[in-house]
Formats: sequence, C-alpha cells, structure tokens
Amino acid sequence: MARLINVLSVIAQVVIALAVTFELLKDASLPGFVAIGAGVAVFLFLAQLHSTISNFRNRRTLTAQIEDMTVHVESLEQSLEKAEAELAGMSQKFDVETRERNDKLVSEMRVIETLVKRLAEAGGALRAPAGRRTEDGKQLAAKAGHPPLPLSSDDLENMDDAELLEIIRHSLEDNRVDLYLQPIVTLPQRKVRFYEALTRLRAPTGEVILPQDYMRVAESAGMMPTVDNLLLFRCIQVVRKLSQNNRDIGLFCNISANSLLDEDFFPQFVEYMEFNKDLASQLVFEFSQATVNGCGPIENESLAALAGLGFKFSMDRVTSLKLDYAKLHETSFRYIKIPAQTLLSGLAGTDADIHPGDLKELMSRHGINLIIDKIESERQVIDILDYGVDYGQGYLFGKPRPVKGEVVRTNRTVNAA
Repeated sequence: MARLINVLSVIAQVVIALAVTFELLKDASLPGFVAIGAGVAVFLFLAQLHSTISNFRNRRTLTAQIEDMTVHVESLEQSLEKAEAELAGMSQKFDVETRERNDKLVSEMRVIETLVKRLAEAGGALRAPAGRRTEDGKQLAAKAGHPPLPLSSDDLENMDDAELLEIIRHSLEDNRVDLYLQPIVTLPQRKVRFYEALTRLRAPTGEVILPQDYMRVAESAGMMPTVDNLLLFRCIQVVRKLSQNNRDIGLFCNISANSLLDEDFFPQFVEYMEFNKDLASQLVFEFSQATVNGCGPIENESLAALAGLGFKFSMDRVTSLKLDYAKLHETSFRYIKIPAQTLLSGLAGTDADIHPGDLKELMSRHGINLIIDKIESERQVIDILDYGVDYGQGYLFGKPRPVKGEVVRTNRTVNAA
C-alpha cells in the first residue's frame, strides 16, 4: 500500500512539473530552456516536499511503535515482577507447610515411640510363665472360629486375673485395640452432632473385651495409660477424616486420670495437639467427675495446657450436681453428661438442690451444654424433651460401632429402630 502511494505521488509530481513546463512554453517571451528548467525545479521541489512529509510520517509512526513497545515492555516487567513475587510466596508457603508437616510428623512419631516403648515395657513386666502361656494358648485356640462377640460372663468367671491380664497384654502387643463410635444427637431433630469414642479390646480368638471387664485388671497392672494413649492417638486420626467431609461434627474422647498423670506421655501429647490445634473446634476431651475432683497441680496444669490450645472439655459419670459452674467454664468445660434415669427421677442420688427443669437453664447461663446419655426408649425421649435438653445419647440413637466408612457418615439423622 505504501509503495502504491509513493508511485502515485511521483506520477503526480511529474504531471504537475510537465504542466508547468507546457504553460511556460506557451509564453513566447521565455526561452524554452527556461520553461524546462522551471518544470524540473517544480518536480524537484515537489519530490523534496513529499520526502519531507514521508519522513515526518515515518518518524511519527516509529515513535508510536516505540511507545507501544515501551508500554508492552513495562507490562512484561510488571508481570515478571508479579510472577517472581508469587513464586517467592509459593516457595515460602511451601517451606512453611513442609516445616509444619515435618514438625507434626516428628511429634506424631514421638507419640508412637512412647506407645511402642510402653507396650514393650508392659510385655516384659507382665509376661506370664511359659507354662501358663501355653495353657492359655490352648484354651484360646479351642475357641477359634467364634464370632467377635463380647466375652460371656461364664468366660470371665472361669478366667482369673492373670489369664485376663495375659489376654489384655496380647491385645495391646498385637494392636487389637479397636475404636468404637457412638452418636450424640441434637434433640428433637436427632441429627448427629458428635460421636463419643470408646475402646474395645479383642482377644486372639476375636471376642470383644468391654471396658467394664478389662479396666479393673488393667488399672491395677498399670496398663490403662497405654490403652488411653492409643485411644487419644486414634481419635486424632478419626477427627481428621471427619473434618474432610463435615467440620460441624465433633468427637468426644475420654481421658483418664492415669493419662493426665503420665509424665512421659502427656507432655508429648500436648506438643502433638499443638500441631493439631486446628481440630480444637471438633475435638472434646471428656473426664469423669471423680477425675476432675481429684485433679492436683499436675493434672490442672495438663488441662490448662490443652485449654490454652483452644480445646474444650466434658464431664461424665456425674454423681454430684453441686458444682461451681462458673469455674468449670473458666477451665474450658462446655459439656456435662448425666444419665436419663437420673434426670427423670428428679436428680435422685446427686445431692442436687435444684429442680430438674431448671438444670439446663442453670448450665446455659454459664455456657455449659447439658447432654443426657443412656437414653434407651422413646418414652424417655418424650419426657426429656419437657426439660428443654438439646443433646441426647444412648442405645436408642445408636450402639457403639467400630470405625468404618458407614459409621462416619455426615449430616445423618438417627431414627429409632
């Protein structure tokens, strides 16, 4: 296009120069060479003018192109700086996340190391004589093929403490400590809000050993800290899985006085929980009233350490309702459980000097939620609703079940069978 314009411009210049020449030749008073010279001069003038205009136009175009390139380069520089800043931020974030994961892994490994050490020490200290182990092994082998049911009362009556202790030791050594979950639901909707974590031991033949059967022997043998520690560690893993689907569902995890007094384990556990404090809104640590009442300086310091990380507490197995609710709230207690029969019997056996209908309101004023457990019938639910209770737990809403995918469903509503 530019070449065509230049050609047309030259033709126009020639035409104009020839026209001037012919006009001057018509004038007889001027010599012919003068007319021709004038035409040549006009052509040269027009050519110079065209060249000047073209150069000006080219310079203006070039200047505009240079300005556009400058803006483009500046934009590229800004994009490069932004990309470098994002890359630096990603690198820093990656370093922080990697360091946090490594610290969490180290803390977790310390907990596991302590558990393994405890199991080894328990195994060495509690190992029965060879003759006894052989005899127990034959008795257990004879039961092979039995379904995984709780040990019967006959089994327990025919088994002395040494035999039961040997089974408990084997269960711990072989990692046959199962985690069961029982739902805690909202009332009257019966929507699962929490699960309570419970432990069950399995004998070599598959029978389930319930807490009421193994705790007496395990406590006297000093093995309960190991059981509690395994429960605590697995609760964290379950909460992690729950939080991936629904952060509105929490988990109650029982802690005994043995764990609070465990100078080796509990400090490491607090350190481990510090790396998992993002779970504080979902994990509730539960203690019996006897444990809370028996807390000394060491136990209170352990509780304060967990509360300082944002974790909340619950109290169960309540025998007295003459409590300092304000102090309980200050120490991070947010839930209190009492059995359904206790509430419906007018708080009999709890030395309470308050009407059952006022109990929930009293606790609410101090930021504590009332949970009624051991609910087993629809009649009890109807009566309990008259007291404005918000949470319920019991076989009516679900028995403790082993941790499996179908147990950890979220946003589930429980209906009685």
